[in-house]
This record gives sequence, C-alpha cells and structure tokens, in this order.
Amino acid sequence: MRLLAVDDDPVVLELLTVVFGQDDMPDITCAQSADQALTMLEENDTRFDCLILDIEMPGMNGISLCRKIRTMPDYRETPILMLTSVRDRIKIESAFAAGANDYVTKPFDVKEITTRIRVAKRMSETTESAPRLDPLLPVADATKGEHAFGIGCPVRLMHQEQLILPFSLGNYLSQLSRQALDECCVFAVRIEEIETLYNNCTSQEFAIALGEVVDAIVEVVDHPNLLLAYEGKGIILAISQGAEPPDWPVIEDQAHALLNSGAAVYADGTPMNLRVSIGNPIPPYTNRNQRVKKTFDRAIDRAMMRSRSNAAQRSKMSGKSPAGVF
Repeated sequence: MRLLAVDDDPVVLELLTVVFGQDDMPDITCAQSADQALTMLEENDTRFDCLILDIEMPGMNGISLCRKIRTMPDYRETPILMLTSVRDRIKIESAFAAGANDYVTKPFDVKEITTRIRVAKRMSETTESAPRLDPLLPVADATKGEHAFGIGCPVRLMHQEQLILPFSLGNYLSQLSRQALDECCVFAVRIEEIETLYNNCTSQEFAIALGEVVDAIVEVVDHPNLLLAYEGKGIILAISQGAEPPDWPVIEDQAHALLNSGAAVYADGTPMNLRVSIGNPIPPYTNRNQRVKKTFDRAIDRAMMRSRSNAAQRSKMSGKSPAGVF
C-alpha cells in the first residue's frame, strides 16, 4: 500500500514512517506542506492508495487540502485519514464534509492508526461504486427508471458537502469521545415510495429529489454540525452533535412544507410530491465495538415505525387500508 503523509511537523512524519514500516507498510512518502503534497499528487506517475493529512498546518490547512484533493479525478475515492491535535468538533466535521473518511487524534496510538488505515482502505473498496450524482447536470437521452446504480446503493451528491458516505459517517460515530456522545443524537429519514420515485426518475431527477430532501432536513434541523449519509432504499442517516435536537415530529411537517414549495419537480415541471418520515432521535450506543451497527439499526427502525404510523394515518383519513411499507 502506497501512503502519502502530510504534516508540517517533521517529528510526526518520522514517527509515521517508523510506525508503518514496522507494520509492513514501508512505502510511505512524506510532505511538509499542502503545496508540496499537491505537487506530488499531480506529478507522480504512481497513485497513492491512502492519504494522511494533518488538519492544522500553516498556509493551506488539511481541510482545504482534502477538499482540493477530492476534485482530482484520480483521488475522488482514495481513503483520506485526518490527523488532529484538536478536539474541535466543527473542524473534524468540516473535514468529513470536505471528503475525509476517518480521523485519529494526536497523540495517536500506534496500533490504532495502522488499524484505521486498513479499515479505511477496505471499506472504501466496498463503496467505490457509489455514484456521484449532479442535480444540476442533465444527461442527454436519459431514460426514466434506467440508472447506473441499484435502488439499494448509496449515492453521493455534487454540491452537497454534508452528505457523506455511510462508512465515513460510521467512522465519525465510532471515534466520538464519551463526552461527545453525551451531546450527540442520531436519527434516520425514510423517503416514502422510493421505488416509485426510482422507477419514474432519470438519474438527474433522482439526484434532484434526494438533494431536495437533504436540503429540507438540513434547514429544519438547523444544526451547523449535522452530517448525513444516504444508505440506499430511501434511507438517510443523520448525526447531530453539540446542540439540542429540534422538536419532533414538528420538523416533519416543516420538511414537507419545504418539499412542497415547488423546487422538487420532474424535468417536465410535474411536482414530485415528495414525502418523508423522520424517526425520533436516539443517543448512540457507548460500546465502541457495537456502536455503529446498533445505533444505525435502531435509528432506521425508528424511521420505519414512523413511516408505518404515517401510512396508517393517511389510510385512516382516506378510508383505505394501509399499503405495505417496504
């Protein structure tokens, strides 16, 4: 595995070289600034397999460097791990929004950093097929219901930094300190009738729909530290940290008001009539080994329960039997 480590502290770079060399990853290149790293990335004929960036650097910091790297075609999917000596949640969340997949806090544990690198590499390989959709870019001769991704696949949106990959969101949750967990809530959102939407949309229209839902969630939750991930099958996971959660289920009505404001339309101007079910927020599990799966599964269960409740309520109002919830 070819590694590129970027840190303005030569002592840290020397330590990383020793650590990875002892863990059978001796192929590591070091850079002491963002400019030097960009030169290496642009001029090197052989691609790096993983990047390690310090958040705090003079000149261009690690967050800006990460965002710049993600614009380079060869490095859109490459695992990026951030090093930070700060516990500033906003900076860490900004790093994830810029495209980072994981982070380690200095002074770092030798075994932990090598493990995080291997985990990031392995998990990124399983999600490389997650497409980047651009709601602003129409595709010529696009056919409704024909997509390069399955309905159960995670997707990413151009122009929406707060929507990150599910495995990156899981890494973020797994690394939170006990104090941060006490200030954190997790919730899930279900986009209703996702199969109908998937079959009736072009890929660009699907991106528009997903983008409108994400924008509505971001606006009604109104937390600067909100991170989200699209799991597939209409499920969006969200983590809000460091602020009081808004009033549930009031935000669901507020989200629908935004979704019905006219922006969510097909190419011919027909309204998409998007509806969502927002599950009640839950605190994360504290056990680090089980935290991600158990927390996310429980949050999704809450959203599905809310979806069933909403379906029953609509059916009661219309006098019909409730349709099945997938």
